[in-house]
Amino acid sequence: MENRNERLWRLARLRAKFKNNVIAYCIVNPFLIAIWYFSSGGDSFFWPGFPLFFWGIGLVFEGYNAYYSKGDLVEREYQKLLKEQR
Repeated sequence: MENRNERLWRLARLRAKFKNNVIAYCIVNPFLIAIWYFSSGGDSFFWPGFPLFFWGIGLVFEGYNAYYSKGDLVEREYQKLLKEQR
């Protein structure tokens, strides 16, 4: 089983990466919307919807992995099995 400190460092890196990606999402997408609006006057197809949606879906999965990962479930099941063994 993985050393607890290594597991915590891995989890901290995942969470920091997720937070950085959320910041990038919040900075880049308004610029994409501004480019769309000022280049077409808001009358053309809303193409920034694609990165908004698909990048957003990726962030949801990344956030789930960072904050509700399977590692916690595995750890709880392992502790449960240890208690049953005793």
